[in-house]
Amino acid sequence: MLTAIRLMLLALVILLEQNAAIAQDRHDRQSRVRSAVFAEGRLWLLDDGGRLSKMAEGEERVDVTAPEPAIALFVEGGRVAIVTCQPECGWRKRPAERWMVHRRVGDAWETVAEIATKGEQFVAATASMLLTDSRMIDLAHDGAAEMAFTVSATAKPAAPKPLEENKGFRYGGGIMFLQDGRSVDIDDGRPWDTATSLPSPTPAPDRPMPLKGWASAVLVTPKHVFVGYAGGEFGGGLQRIDRVTGEVSEIDEIDGHNVKGLATIPWKPDCTAVAIGLIHFVASGRIVEVCDSSVRTIYEHVIPASTYESPDGRKDCPWFAQTTAFFGLQQRGGDLLAVGNDGLYQIGEGDRAQQMPFPPFKPDGRLGVSFDLSDAVLVALMGPQAPPSQNNGALMLVPR
Repeated sequence: MLTAIRLMLLALVILLEQNAAIAQDRHDRQSRVRSAVFAEGRLWLLDDGGRLSKMAEGEERVDVTAPEPAIALFVEGGRVAIVTCQPECGWRKRPAERWMVHRRVGDAWETVAEIATKGEQFVAATASMLLTDSRMIDLAHDGAAEMAFTVSATAKPAAPKPLEENKGFRYGGGIMFLQDGRSVDIDDGRPWDTATSLPSPTPAPDRPMPLKGWASAVLVTPKHVFVGYAGGEFGGGLQRIDRVTGEVSEIDEIDGHNVKGLATIPWKPDCTAVAIGLIHFVASGRIVEVCDSSVRTIYEHVIPASTYESPDGRKDCPWFAQTTAFFGLQQRGGDLLAVGNDGLYQIGEGDRAQQMPFPPFKPDGRLGVSFDLSDAVLVALMGPQAPPSQNNGALMLVPR
């Protein structure tokens, strides 16, 4: 009898520990910083759970109260701005009924626009526009003007919807990008949110949603809007929107690659630089130039595979060669500044490049922050290991 009671108590302890671990994992995912901007002399951070915070150089990070959970963070007219929705509708949550755009004025929030949704998915927001998967909404006119997207005639057909969900597999929510250009929404709480494997007998819709989902990077140019995606080992891609017609086209040469940063090339203002980066067992990435009719690599830093000499004198190479994974990009004068998993890179005309070491990072909980650069703030999700290069490239380059 006593042994049975002890076994029951042991089982209860194990169950409680497992539940605590699951709760901690969910908290860690929700507290992971997903975007950052610099405005009003401070660094502003937004995490997956909708928490907004700010930090000034030499000060501690403090939470900022928002009207509702925030799902996007950007700068408008030198002020910080956010997109919010009703509780439980943020990233990895149920669909929103409407989005609110707010701008920070002093210590209060000023409402810029209220946008009713049409069963669509939020993609990104900038100072001038809010993007959904099917339209572009002009924020300069309080959200009153909009343009519907059309898919380029050369776009790939949409994949059929899965027949039923496979309850045995989840990837923790979010959008999972597949190498063939499809995106599978696997957020919690919706019947189509779980990764599935069975095809549907229902024919594919006549027109796929023009944009793929939540953006990892956005760049607005006079002629186009570039939207990048990064789904980790599941791939990503780059789309280009014509600002006059609303036509969306794929940049095929970047299909499947994780886009982590976009910037106009200073010495080629009609072309866009794209930072590509992923660390999945090994690092891989490059900086790519996208022009109207051409795509080419500007810079790629090859890290040779390690070799060792065996006792019998043979040289073995047990691992793969790597390339630096890039996780942020911005202009620096007439050059480009990129952050890679192994340092900073200044890239200029003629494909010249200079590698520079990371400045010191100041720990702040799970974050490391550096204000040492005059034109940018560096943010690293430090995790259990301090060097940024040891943490799968969880780095952000935030323009000042």
